[in-house]
Amino acid sequence: MIKLFYTSVFLFFFTLLANAQSDSLLKDFHLERMNINESAMLALGSWAVGNILVGTYGNFKAGGEAKYFHQFNAMWNVVNLGIAAFGYFNAVNSDPSSITNLEILKDYTSLQNFLLLNAGLDVAYIMTGFYLKERSKNSSSAKRLKGYGNSLLLQGGFLLLFDVTLYFIHQNNANINLYPHMESFLTGGVGVGINLKL
Repeated sequence: MIKLFYTSVFLFFFTLLANAQSDSLLKDFHLERMNINESAMLALGSWAVGNILVGTYGNFKAGGEAKYFHQFNAMWNVVNLGIAAFGYFNAVNSDPSSITNLEILKDYTSLQNFLLLNAGLDVAYIMTGFYLKERSKNSSSAKRLKGYGNSLLLQGGFLLLFDVTLYFIHQNNANINLYPHMESFLTGGVGVGINLKL
């Protein structure tokens, strides 16, 4: 009976330790994901600021098609800058201790789905750019349509590269820090069975 008591106590503490290790691994995955997002938002924000500055300058200094190209780049990247700022502050202010393991897994899955959706939208931006360029051939607003079309090709191309790259960087983080430990995350650590014959 004393052996059974000590065995039970040992298994209880062993399970607690395994659960704590499982939680720690998942929190580490979440922290790395937030660090990746932080760096990505800095990159997106830098792209946006550069486009706003160059686009604003080009809007006032260039003429014709180039003027509209720069104008659209500047306007487009005001939105990108807002997204980058929101994403950066969300990543910096994320507290791993305030989020549950299930929420970490849901957030990761949602982000990956969101990046794939964005990649689809990026392709739509590129196709719209081609459409505007084609439409400019038979339009009285040819310079504006061609300038906006070229801007959409540039911005859509950059965002497609950005979203696909970010998707695979997060996938790599999951391959290293999440998937090898999935069983322990889902079972809450270690499962132990005792078969007693009475």
